[in-house]
Order: sequence, then C-alpha cells, then structure tokens
Amino acid sequence: MRPLPIAALAAAAALSTVMAADIVWNANNPDQVGPWLDAEAHPYLVRASSLAHAGTYLLIGAALVRSGAAIDRSRRLVRVLRWILVAGYSVFAAMYAWMGFVDPSLELAESLQAVVNVAFLTSLVVPIVLGFALVRRRELRVPVVLLIAPLVLLPLTLLLGPTGWAHPGYTETAVNLGLALLALLATDETPRQPERARTNAATSGASPAAISSAGRLRPFTSNE
Repeated sequence: MRPLPIAALAAAAALSTVMAADIVWNANNPDQVGPWLDAEAHPYLVRASSLAHAGTYLLIGAALVRSGAAIDRSRRLVRVLRWILVAGYSVFAAMYAWMGFVDPSLELAESLQAVVNVAFLTSLVVPIVLGFALVRRRELRVPVVLLIAPLVLLPLTLLLGPTGWAHPGYTETAVNLGLALLALLATDETPRQPERARTNAATSGASPAAISSAGRLRPFTSNE
C-alpha cells in the first residue's frame, strides 16, 4: 500500500466535488460568483476552499516525488516532466495556502501573476506530454488516458462557452486524478519472463534452435 498516493487520490476526488459545485453554480448564476469565491461576503468559505486546493496540490506534488523512481524508470524525459509538474503544483499549493491562512482576497503583483500563469499553462500542457511519454506502460493505462484527456476537454470547454457550462475544472479534475493515479499505480518492476517458461528452457536441454520466435519451446524429444 502507498498511503501518500492514496491520500492524494482521495484529495483530488474531494476537490472535484468543489469544482462540480462551482460548475453548476456558474451555469445557473452567470452574473454571480459562488460563495466559496466571495472573499468579502464569505471569507471563511474562501479560506476553507483555498485550503482544500492547497492540500490537494501539496499531496499530489509529494506523491509525484515519493513515487518518482517508479514513474521515471530512469527515463530522463519523464523525470524532467515530472519535476516540472512538481514545481507547478508547489506554486499552486503556496498560493492557495496564503489565501487560506493569510489573505483570502489575494491580489498578486504582476510578477507573481506571471509565475502563476506559467504554472497554470504548465499544468495544462506538460501532463499531455507526460501521458504520451508513458503510453506504452500497461499498468498506467488509466492515468495516461486522464493525462491526455485535456486534448479533448479543452476544445469541449470552448464549445460549451455559449451555454454557460464552460469551466477549467473539467481539465483540472482529469489531470489531478491522472497524476494521483500515476503515483499510485506506477511500479519500477520491469516485465519478467514467466517463471515456468524460464524453468522449462533451463532444464529441457533444448538448444536455442529449438525455441520458437514466440519464446515457447518447440516439441523436443530424445530421438532428435
């Protein structure tokens, strides 16, 4: 069991309910922000929502670090992409933690806003690249699909614009769940030849010519 990735997955699932509430609210109240975003009227709701975001991003980033070796498998590209995501999620965690503990009506300076914007773009693009980099890993099929999902969800969000149901939460939820599952399901064990096949090959005395291209032993008798 991996408690840290499990905690990250649970936090991502919980945060998705907050985003779902925001999506429904925006669709039905297009001229009014949700109470969990109104720092003047409901500062404590904003603090609670911000801490939920901060905790989720912190757990996902920590899970990516904890499961790093299993995710990377010594592949440099995967390692670089993973650390870029860790950095981006650290920025998000710090920003939301500040809103939760210090100032719920956070107004960033232009320089800090630029950093947040870069982190946001990173969280959209890098997971897609990471997903394609891991596409051949069978144990990671589900997280890979979620990481690549923004290719579909982003255009869908644009199409939903006139209806009032457009929201970045669709993409963010898919990526958060994908990264948490990636940390949970990744294993550093490479596929091994079945034990029975290795034993048969070692004890039968068969020559390499007696082994088929599929890796199975051909019929071998003492009369050959």
